[in-house]
Amino acid sequence: MKSLIITLLCSFCLSTTNAQSYFRQCGIQLLTKQNGLSNNTLTGIYQDKVGFLWLGTDVGLSRYDGIHFHNYNLIDKEPRALAHLYETSNNLLWSHIANLNQIACFDKMRGIYMPLISPTPEVLKDIQDICVLQDKLYALTSNVIVELKMEKNADEIRLTAQPLIDIKTKVLRLYNNEDILCALTVENQILLYNVSDKSSEHINGTDLGIVKADNIEKIHIYNNNVWICDQTEGIICYNTNTKTSRTLNDNSQSSFIQKDIRDIIQIDKTTFIIATWSSLSAIRFETDNYLQSPFHIIDLTQHDSYYTPILKNRITDIHFDKSNNVLWVGTFGRGLLKLNLKGNDINRILLNDEIRYVNGIAQDADGYIWLVTEKDGIYKSIENKIFPNLRFSLWEKSNKNNHYCLHKDRNGGLWFGDNKGNILWVNPTTVKQ
Repeated sequence: MKSLIITLLCSFCLSTTNAQSYFRQCGIQLLTKQNGLSNNTLTGIYQDKVGFLWLGTDVGLSRYDGIHFHNYNLIDKEPRALAHLYETSNNLLWSHIANLNQIACFDKMRGIYMPLISPTPEVLKDIQDICVLQDKLYALTSNVIVELKMEKNADEIRLTAQPLIDIKTKVLRLYNNEDILCALTVENQILLYNVSDKSSEHINGTDLGIVKADNIEKIHIYNNNVWICDQTEGIICYNTNTKTSRTLNDNSQSSFIQKDIRDIIQIDKTTFIIATWSSLSAIRFETDNYLQSPFHIIDLTQHDSYYTPILKNRITDIHFDKSNNVLWVGTFGRGLLKLNLKGNDINRILLNDEIRYVNGIAQDADGYIWLVTEKDGIYKSIENKIFPNLRFSLWEKSNKNNHYCLHKDRNGGLWFGDNKGNILWVNPTTVKQ
């Protein structure tokens, strides 16, 4: 009998599956040079209104239509890192050549890079950053923010620099958010400048706990809330109406949101995706009152060896395609990662942080989901409805140190076996052992 038990255990437990791996099988794809990508190092991601994905690399632009890559390499053989991709209504794609302090202009309709001229050519060699708001191109130079008024000719683009005289302070970086130009200043302040009415607001970084302005990676504005990604302080949410803020690294959650924050993007009213240099996480608030609402964070890539060589210290940019519910992740040297967060026929269930390896899954007669794990115990869903926010609780009769497997018989009974030779039978309706 003992040998039979061991045989049964072996047959059940050979199918050990990493928990995150199990739930990512609904759609993940790594696209590299072998798939036609021009370069495996991505420095920018932009999706146009038609749906094409444009990728900035250190050799030029790549366009992805969902099947094929179309590469538009720069003529120069020297590396040209194209970052911060934007589009204007005249079918021009603009990008910042970070390693040269210049900009590149690509005509989407003609498929060529356009030469740039200016009555002040020195400006075009002193571009620290760019952004596009209300179909206007803005650039940061060493001394001032300018609007680059464009005149499109057949063979070239003429750019005339017009300084924004209302902005007096020295700026380090630009961020675009619909009608608001966000500027990070050397005085450790965040400037919110409305390009329509030329009004402005200054947010004191010191009051928010920001030690050094250079540590800020990204700034977004979502529904009157300014989201600040700080490499050392974590994620800070500032409400422009109440003038109050909240830092999300309040030690009530996992430590991975406390440093190396790369970006945060909004998925829906209460859900955001967080990217660090090495990981991807989902943060869900119970309400849209972000300054007060409890939240839960789920690491999307933790405990999954598949992601480690792709993402570790390599995430360069992220983009969320809302129409298709796809998250695109750019990396340094590993290519483009595509993750389907939702599907028409598949629900992605994000597990509790403590659940690592799933050995078996079954649904009982009442609709509850049971999970057996390796060294994490047996879990039962709190509710009997399947939805993305489904939570699980540890079954009190399980042992967290045991390696479990699971079988559901024809009558709906659940059989649990462990590596100690124990077998439990549970009536799923009465949960009686």
